[in-house]
Amino acid sequence: MLINSNHPKREEAADQRDPQEEPALTSPVPSEEAAKGEGAQVEATASSLADEDTVKLQSMAAARAVEQRASDEARAAIERAAAAWSSLLRAGPAPVTFPTAAPDPADKPGPEPMAPESRPEEPAEEGRKAAFSEAETLPLASAPATVTAATSPLAEAETLPLATAGVAIRQGEQQAAPPVAQAPAPHVQQPTERKQKSAAREEVRTRRRSARGLRPPQWPGRLWKQARYGTGRQRLKALVLLAILLLGIGLPIVSGLVVGLQAYLTYSTLRGQASAGVEHLLALKTIFNGAKAHPSSLFEADKLNQAAQELQQAQQSFAEARDTIDHSALIHTVLAFLPQYRLQVSSARAATQIGVDVSAIGLKLIPVAKSLAPHFQGPLLSNSSKPLVTQDMLSLLGATIDNIMPSLRDIETQSQNLSLAALPLSSSQRQQVQQVLQILPVLQQSLSQARQLLDAAGWLLGVDKPRTYLVQTMDRSELRPSGGFTGQYGELTVNAGRIAPFSLKDISFVEYTASSPTLGQLAPEPYRSWWPFANWGLRDSNLSADFPTTGQLAIQAYQRETGRHVDGIISLTPFFIEHVLQVIGPITVPGYNETITALNLEDRLHFYQLDSEGVRKQQIVQHVDDSSQARKLFTSRLAQTLLDRVRHAPPDEILAIAHEALYDLKTKDIEIYVTDPRVEQLLIQYGYGAQMDRSTSHDGLYIVQANLNATKASQYVRTLIHDVVTLDANGGATHYLQLRLAYTDTGPVYGYDTYRDYVRIYVPPNSKFLSGDGFDSGTPLCGGPLPACNATVVYPHDELMCPPGQYQPGAASPTLSDENPGDWHPLDSVGPPTNTVSDVPGRAMFGGWVVVPKNCTMTVTLSWYVPPLNKGHYALLVQRQAGTYPELDVTILPPDPCSQLNLAGTHVDTLLSSDLLITPRSLSTGGSQGHGQAASTQSSCYPRVGV
Repeated sequence: MLINSNHPKREEAADQRDPQEEPALTSPVPSEEAAKGEGAQVEATASSLADEDTVKLQSMAAARAVEQRASDEARAAIERAAAAWSSLLRAGPAPVTFPTAAPDPADKPGPEPMAPESRPEEPAEEGRKAAFSEAETLPLASAPATVTAATSPLAEAETLPLATAGVAIRQGEQQAAPPVAQAPAPHVQQPTERKQKSAAREEVRTRRRSARGLRPPQWPGRLWKQARYGTGRQRLKALVLLAILLLGIGLPIVSGLVVGLQAYLTYSTLRGQASAGVEHLLALKTIFNGAKAHPSSLFEADKLNQAAQELQQAQQSFAEARDTIDHSALIHTVLAFLPQYRLQVSSARAATQIGVDVSAIGLKLIPVAKSLAPHFQGPLLSNSSKPLVTQDMLSLLGATIDNIMPSLRDIETQSQNLSLAALPLSSSQRQQVQQVLQILPVLQQSLSQARQLLDAAGWLLGVDKPRTYLVQTMDRSELRPSGGFTGQYGELTVNAGRIAPFSLKDISFVEYTASSPTLGQLAPEPYRSWWPFANWGLRDSNLSADFPTTGQLAIQAYQRETGRHVDGIISLTPFFIEHVLQVIGPITVPGYNETITALNLEDRLHFYQLDSEGVRKQQIVQHVDDSSQARKLFTSRLAQTLLDRVRHAPPDEILAIAHEALYDLKTKDIEIYVTDPRVEQLLIQYGYGAQMDRSTSHDGLYIVQANLNATKASQYVRTLIHDVVTLDANGGATHYLQLRLAYTDTGPVYGYDTYRDYVRIYVPPNSKFLSGDGFDSGTPLCGGPLPACNATVVYPHDELMCPPGQYQPGAASPTLSDENPGDWHPLDSVGPPTNTVSDVPGRAMFGGWVVVPKNCTMTVTLSWYVPPLNKGHYALLVQRQAGTYPELDVTILPPDPCSQLNLAGTHVDTLLSSDLLITPRSLSTGGSQGHGQAASTQSSCYPRVGV
């Protein structure tokens, strides 16, 4: 067994030893001569300890020289030491002597050591072996000791390290034995001398540790010497070991270099393939540069051919990159041993598949664009014998959508495995990719809707046969439920996508005649209780904000008054016409020297229809003597000029107008109703029917106004809606609504000054009325034939606010219930709504008259309770009336504490340009909030402001 004399635990044992307590253990002395010999050996050892480091290094060198032989003898010595230790334990402790170092000549001799117990005589050789055996057992007993010098070189080489303080011998594992009995040292050194020797030993230990840390391993040098200078067998063995050593060192290095090179080449290949695919896709942007401003360039044959080549190359590059990832053994090995790179690999795999799908979609669209290209040349809507839209085209579009939908779904699936942070992309590139991925669901939904609407589009465009539509323009300055007063109409014929010439007519020529078919006609029954005018006809047919209802009423009235059949009705607000003018630019009306733009459209229409100077100009220009017939001649000529310009517009402008029309269908500035039930149901399903919401899964609010005083004052009235909704623990909602109508005269009114508005508020069924104020009660209060109203205050809660002295409603237009239409009317008292019977199935309603004198503001208040509709989830849909842009302020307050519904408060302040669904956000799920946490819950809720 080899004994490592430099083992660190030996040094630790030496460090822990107290230099003042260094007992020495000797073997029994068989005779006087042997004692004298051993005393001389002790004196020699003490002199050698003067340079302890040199002696120990020499001993270590000698031990290494006889390494093999010493190992065998040491193993035998250890076995003997174990046997001696066992016998010693059985015999019990015995007194031992402690030899000391030779005294310094200057010092006095110390006392003689205590005499050990008498022992039998033993031969000198046996005494030496016993001393050697005990010296070897001392480390096993974990006791520091010094031994006398051995006569044998082997014993000297082996015992010198063992005689060092604190040496530990390794035999399987370190074991601690009971300490050997010790006797007092025969000679105690002076404290100063002991400290000096202790410091010397510590310095030696420090030098030894430093030398050991810097000393390189010796065996490679010995192998090299044996390979060069050894005998044949030694040389062969050394060469074999050196070869194994070199292979063990070199093979991992070479293998690492090969794997690294292969990984670099694989990465470079992947990056090059992916970059090539991206470059080919980006080339499409260059090819179709300017397509946004000129959409018809998408159908140019040369550009389509170039795009097809780029898409093919992009698809090939992405496919090669995908196959590299799928079939690379190196990538699979890396993932097996380094799973932390799995995210990067899976993201790269998803990105390449997305590139393949995008290229495939483009390649499927190219043939369709080529087949449609001939149809997008020249004016699209002009009357021609060549159809613009055919059934084959619709079938081709449907098949194309069916073909690309799987690729779009796969892109959405792959995007779930895509981590942009794991790809080598810049921040701007990540943002662009993120924006594209976010529109994927919208794109899929739009294509799915388009696929289902293709048949409806064919019906609307007259693919199978021509369709005729009743077209009405609505004047929003005289607000009506569906958007405005309809004083003009016309018939629009569409055949295979092409529009026939069109003109508007004045409804007065039909209904304001001596033999008018409207004489004696009353409004339909649901509206008769509040409709004020006699001789109900087409001009007043837009009684309902639910346009399918209004459309049916209008078609029935038109058939009754003209005897003509139509396939549907299209109503337009001035906003849509303004959007068309923004696309095609200003137009000049022949004969009038008038340039009409999106900014002056309504103003010039009112000038020619209502201003005496404008009416006179129409009489002169169009040679008409009757002023009543001349009032709307300018409007008819403007409509004819505008439609002729649209019919001959280039494809780019037609596509832009179509885009605006889709938007205006959502905002109800275009309203369509058709007689085909299947097509009408599709329009309603996808939000193009301008219908009133009747859902019972969410709360709803629809405020509908009707200006019924023969005045164009609606353009000067601001509508402000302020609704505070307080939820209870069950999900029920209590509404407190403030509706303000602020009438500020900033231009010509054209009609009666007072704004008489019939307001209807539609809410979910089963809603319970709580309170209301601000509606006209019909009971005269002051003014008119009664005493004048107070100059500053009329109503107790300031429902009506006017400039001092202007609380006077004035005259009103003739009505069925007004016996003196020319007289000034009194100001009535106000109170709750006077009508609670709904005219729309599936909706509750609160309605009544609201009268606002010029330059005044009326505030209507209303409160109602909506029972729980969808427990655990609350949403409020606020619908916009066509022709209006009300200012909306909604606050939704959850119950206190808000954890009862897991909802936080919500506040919305906006200009209502389309229907708006308001959904309160859910509270964070980080912890439950109960009744005992009201303070923390309150901080998570919207602050409870007063109304």
